[in-house]
Amino acid sequence: MIIAGLLAAALGLALLGWITAPDLFSFIDRQELESDIWLALGLIIGGFFTANCSRALQIWSRLKPVTQIQPAKRVAAQHRIADQGFRELFTYLFTALTTLTALTFLSDEPGVLPWPSLKLHNSDIGVNDASIVQVSVLIGCLLVSLVPLILVFFLQARAEREAFDREILRSDAVPPSSFWLGTALLAGIIALAVWAGKVSANEKEGVEAGLSYWITFAVVALFVAFIFLPHIQRYIDQLADNEQDPTQPKASTPLLVGAPAIAASWIDSLMVRLIAPLTGATQHGPLVPHGFVVLSLLPLTALGFVLPQPFGLVPIGLGALMIFALGRRWAWIEEDRELASRLLRTDAREIQIGFENDLKDEALLGYAFLFILVPLALHQINGVAGAFTGTDGNAISNPFFAWLSFFGGELAKAVPFVDWWEIYNVNIDTPIIGDAPVAKHLTFAARAMVDLVIMAALLQAIGIWQRSRAQDRLYDAGQVDAFDPFTEEHFFRRGMKKGKDGHLPRKKFEERIEKHLELRRDLGLPKNPYNPFRLGELLRHPDKEISDGALWMLEHFNILAGTPLDQLMQLSQQWYSAWYFGTAESPAISTQHEIEQKAWRRFEKLRLESLLAELVDDEKELIAYSMKRDDIAHLMTLVALSGSAVEFHFARVLCMELLSQAPHPSAFWALAAQVCPTGDSFENYREVIGSEFGEAVQSPELDYLNSRHGRSEMRSLCYRAILDHSHAYEDGDLMLNQMLEFLMNVDASGEALGAELDLRRAITILSARVRRSRDH
Repeated sequence: MIIAGLLAAALGLALLGWITAPDLFSFIDRQELESDIWLALGLIIGGFFTANCSRALQIWSRLKPVTQIQPAKRVAAQHRIADQGFRELFTYLFTALTTLTALTFLSDEPGVLPWPSLKLHNSDIGVNDASIVQVSVLIGCLLVSLVPLILVFFLQARAEREAFDREILRSDAVPPSSFWLGTALLAGIIALAVWAGKVSANEKEGVEAGLSYWITFAVVALFVAFIFLPHIQRYIDQLADNEQDPTQPKASTPLLVGAPAIAASWIDSLMVRLIAPLTGATQHGPLVPHGFVVLSLLPLTALGFVLPQPFGLVPIGLGALMIFALGRRWAWIEEDRELASRLLRTDAREIQIGFENDLKDEALLGYAFLFILVPLALHQINGVAGAFTGTDGNAISNPFFAWLSFFGGELAKAVPFVDWWEIYNVNIDTPIIGDAPVAKHLTFAARAMVDLVIMAALLQAIGIWQRSRAQDRLYDAGQVDAFDPFTEEHFFRRGMKKGKDGHLPRKKFEERIEKHLELRRDLGLPKNPYNPFRLGELLRHPDKEISDGALWMLEHFNILAGTPLDQLMQLSQQWYSAWYFGTAESPAISTQHEIEQKAWRRFEKLRLESLLAELVDDEKELIAYSMKRDDIAHLMTLVALSGSAVEFHFARVLCMELLSQAPHPSAFWALAAQVCPTGDSFENYREVIGSEFGEAVQSPELDYLNSRHGRSEMRSLCYRAILDHSHAYEDGDLMLNQMLEFLMNVDASGEALGAELDLRRAITILSARVRRSRDH
């Protein structure tokens, strides 16, 4: 389809060149063939649209598996694919927007384009039917150019719904109480504007004194309404519960109250998931989101000014819609941010958007474009309504700067919600006058919209800043051990510096953490430099500063973090390093006196048993079922280093139980290592075990670490575990033959009675299964 689309576009370009090249084809009657230009344009537009949609589906097929994986769980290759995102499609969009904008501007320059009758500029306001069709086609091309991106954003939303249970259309984004309060406020503002327009039209010099009191009462009532708003929401929720019982007389009330809010939530969801990404703010890369926001809004702004009035309202409205949608997506992310700081996880099903983009800077950049789009919208509306004039009563000259000057003057009067110009009697001269009621309504609406946006955006940005500072203060006071996802990234980036062997902590960072730990000890709180669960997720962060910072905390403070299998790996590495190489605080455990070794074992006993209990007490045995050879190798390191110390007796029992549940073949060799005799006849088995687990069962000098249980009752338990493990294989599996061969080579007569009976029982049952498979 891509090739077919490009061929159609190439054919259209060739046909367009053949029709419009006057020097090459002077014998052609231009007037007769000009209608064929539409055929050429149709081929060009249809061809590029088909190729773009097909390419969008290709890009999506590569990106879909990555979007269905939580960012914290992606590998490096998947992060590279995610970072690439839809940049290619945005390149096509920017090319289309730039082409349409350039075509519109150049259509006003005589002799530049080979299509003399093309009229797209607003100077051609004396439009005829032909120019109206031309402008309509251009607007259609503008809207069609967005379809491929909207398509892939919809597919992405659907994939996230399947993978993360995120509904495309939320029904709770706008609470009913907030919806109706906002509707009442909007109705009040409109009523106020209508009344003020009538007062102005009747040239009344003031208002009745009684009305001033009513206005004061209304403002006070508005504040009081916010006190009762939570109670109203609870009442609505109670009505929703009553709706389940048809005998309740108020059963239909929640539908009437909640349906409009649900519809508003659906619209909000579509804006957040489909419209906001059109700005490019959700793409990745240094300054890429900021640049994409500018590149997407700048052509729309130019088209909003240069297109004939009122057609320019279409790109202006589209740009404003994208900006408001971007602001709403930012609000959703801040809601997710608050949830994540409470849940201490970024992959909860309550998270709606995620944390791949902050969007604060991009949203504020988008809002800045409103200061240009709004005066251009007034310019476009004035072309139809004629409500504004120049200061001398004539037409407005140099409209772009005139409208910016007029709107800037109106904003200066408000700064917002202050009206300093009226208090101090400051005279602000602007090149545009709007004394008509319609002009005043338009000015009031524009100022109110921008003022509300400024208030909402700035208050939200200030609130984020204050919340981040509060989190810093609480961490430094030892009260909390985690930040929200964006603040914690800044925490680690600010604390780590690049060294020869990766990133190292700054001195002030270490001092800050040590002080944090001292305060938590005084408060009787767990001595965590940072929340262990969050550290486990940060270990897989794509930013090396952050992942290295999390790893440094685990190693330096000897803590475990992440999933149980992650903690198993960390504990085995900590044990191996402490036993053979020591730590910054103590020499190698293997070189210390027996008293120090016992103290170390007593401390590690609690950590090991707690972790193994979490691994074993999985009712569905999902952890054991998911264990791979590396996980089993980490377990073998702990078994080998624990030796025959009585402190680890219970821990080794738990290890055998866990291995019996794991269906991986390495689990058998891990159990075999714990009963494998030390004689020369078993040298080949020790080599198999060594090759299976490598350094996990070797000392730094590559000596084999004997893991055989010295007590017969422990070997008895191990024989039972091997028999339980054999149930993971079907009859006829070669692993059963290997297990039987190994057990038959073990000298049962050398075992104590209990261990001998368990060994012979395992051999009998396995022999029967192997024999039965051979008979079949």
